[in-house]
Amino acid sequence: MEDENNKDGVDAWLVPTFFGLIMLVGLVGNSLVIHVVTKHQQMKTVTNFYIVNLATTDILFLVCCVPFTATLYPLPSWIFGEFMCRLVNYLQQVTAQATCITLSAMSVDRCYVTLYPLQSLRHRTPRMALAISVSIWIGALLLSIPVAVYQRLEDGYWFGPQTYCSEVFPSAHLQRAFIIYSFLAVYLLPLLTITACYAFMLKRMGQPSVNPIDSSYQAERAAAVRARVSRMVVVMVALFLICWGPIQICILLQAFGLRSYVLYKLKIWGHCMSYSNSSVNPVVYAFMGNNFRKAFKQAFPAVFLWRSRGRESSSNSSRAEAKENHPHRLFQP
Repeated sequence: MEDENNKDGVDAWLVPTFFGLIMLVGLVGNSLVIHVVTKHQQMKTVTNFYIVNLATTDILFLVCCVPFTATLYPLPSWIFGEFMCRLVNYLQQVTAQATCITLSAMSVDRCYVTLYPLQSLRHRTPRMALAISVSIWIGALLLSIPVAVYQRLEDGYWFGPQTYCSEVFPSAHLQRAFIIYSFLAVYLLPLLTITACYAFMLKRMGQPSVNPIDSSYQAERAAAVRARVSRMVVVMVALFLICWGPIQICILLQAFGLRSYVLYKLKIWGHCMSYSNSSVNPVVYAFMGNNFRKAFKQAFPAVFLWRSRGRESSSNSSRAEAKENHPHRLFQP
């Protein structure tokens, strides 16, 4: 029991520290994405509109989830009152659902561009992207209402009287049904959508072009594009699977009555992974693109000037060292 209490004491400071690091990285990265897109006219494309919506969703997710979840580890009780108990958990569900649906919408959009490039020129407009984004938020707000309705404060006892913020459904069957729905809507269906979209994209890009001008050039270019898209597919699906899978599976197991200390630890790890997904999204969806890197250089030239000067000085010192160690100079006075 003493070893277990020591481990819980480590969780009380280690987990909030890690959450704070995730929040800092996520807020900075997603804010930079929004800044780069809004300040550069050439970056205001339909795809980047979805990326900005994803960055906004990630920021709200980090702000609504991380600070309040972090307090659950050092503090035994919920200290923010019943209104915040309902609001915080409701916004957590809304932002998590909006994030996953936005990822699915981005995948469908990219798939549509690849399969129907000419038709997409007419239908993919900023107005359409705005309508889809608003629909995502409206759907997430409406579908998450049960969390606000059934979230409430409960009295408990753990080394003294405590107050907990818990979901209290009218029946266990209703609670299980909502958890299964959340698993499907927030994780499984988006994962299947993302995987199916990129499978269609890879299949389409593997087909030969019609009336190629230069077969060898076209083949090399198609192979390079397929390789780049394949890497992106692996990264996207793996990140979504790894980051969101553990916490969703832990919640699903708890809904069916499985309770253990090991599951508690796995749930902590699952929270860390799901939150970290909002931090790495800017890197995967934005800064891996050449256009974002160019716009970022324009927005923050001092950073890249400092890096280029550092590389130049390092290169000059290496050349000077090589020159001094040249065999012809070793025999000179």
